[in-house]
Amino acid sequence: MPDRVHAVAPRVLPHLYKWSQTYGEYFIYWFGFQPRYIIQDPEVGKELLVTKSGHFKKPSGRPDTKDLAGMGLVSLDGEKWAQHRRIINPAFFVDKLKAMAPTVGDLTVEMMRKWEPHVKEKEAINVAEEFQNLTADIIAHTAFGSSFGEGKEVFYLQHEQQVLVSKLSSRIYIPGSQFFPTQENWHRKSIDKRIRKVLGQIIGKRLELGKATRGDSYGNDLLGLMLAANQGVMNGNARGLSMGLDELIDECKTFFFAGHETTATLLTFMFLLLATHPEWQERLREEVREVCGNKQIPTPDSLNNMKLMSMVIYETLRLYPPAVSIFRETDNDIKLGNKLIPAGTVIIVPIIAWHQDEQFWGANAKEFHPEMFDEGITKACKVPGAYLPFSFGPRNCIGQVFATIEAKMVLATILQRYRFCISSQYVHAPTVVITLKPEFGMPIVFEEVV
Repeated sequence: MPDRVHAVAPRVLPHLYKWSQTYGEYFIYWFGFQPRYIIQDPEVGKELLVTKSGHFKKPSGRPDTKDLAGMGLVSLDGEKWAQHRRIINPAFFVDKLKAMAPTVGDLTVEMMRKWEPHVKEKEAINVAEEFQNLTADIIAHTAFGSSFGEGKEVFYLQHEQQVLVSKLSSRIYIPGSQFFPTQENWHRKSIDKRIRKVLGQIIGKRLELGKATRGDSYGNDLLGLMLAANQGVMNGNARGLSMGLDELIDECKTFFFAGHETTATLLTFMFLLLATHPEWQERLREEVREVCGNKQIPTPDSLNNMKLMSMVIYETLRLYPPAVSIFRETDNDIKLGNKLIPAGTVIIVPIIAWHQDEQFWGANAKEFHPEMFDEGITKACKVPGAYLPFSFGPRNCIGQVFATIEAKMVLATILQRYRFCISSQYVHAPTVVITLKPEFGMPIVFEEVV
């Protein structure tokens, strides 16, 4: 597969690509009744996401697509967002996340066990689907602990929601259409009702556990850590700053969806790149052996010593970022760069276009070159702020460390047992269904490492 095939920005953002060729660096287009402004300059992006971030909010969006992630961190703004971020932050401290790494290794081994008959028969395995299921299992165990069965039900229901939301997002919104008596609306509401009921029951059990232990323990998973932090706020006489049941449910929806979707996309495209660049696959396998030895599940601390793997992860996120764009909206007229942006305008940062722009990354911008990250992220790019797989500034992704630890654990565990190549059935057609995905799956052929 030729390297230039990774130049997928024109495929996943075709209208933006064509209009930038026609109208130049700055232009506004209309999406229904909503004006949208494209940013092509990382310096202006820094204003939007960092220095002037308080003047912008997440776009209000259409009411019929809000069910997927709920009103959690991804959707909130202002003081409400800051309040939730403060409560949730402790659950994502590195030492807490490292404690969950062995679960990731165990579930990866369990997945490989199911692959064995297919490997023996040299049958292709669709890793896009496998990694969706694996990361859902991981988030179900690490977020909901003993309630992982109910957590998996949420995963399947959210997958249905994702298909619906993707379909709706491609249409112009008609105000009030979320109330029309259509089968689509009925289905959308019934899914959300079921998700909220399941999550409410899980949270209810944990709150009972907290009462039984007099607040000493809500569990050692992400949900337990979040509930403990929330209780700490309440005990500190700041009850009005704590989260209620509906808010807790929305945060669970958010980190369940975002927590498995991002890592599944990262793993899927990382396997594509390593399957088509066997020399890098071997280099990573040697690094894992050197750090961990043969046939061992890596320890959390050993992951820090896998520099080559970090470089490949950074490069995968550059070529195939899970979120291809960032959206912000302004309520007031504001100057951004040297342009006055009218109130009500949605500003778009086309992440995937920036990640493959030769003026930011050099002549090899559209090719697989992990070497550019040899000295870290800051020295890889000619223009600071043009690398945004987890956004930038105060609203950067709270789960980026968890996603990286998880991806390293999964890849290191698989590399010790299998080498792999891309199947002849593979069709390279990345598409966007909320996040970046291979439209026709990712068939990979595995063989045992001798």
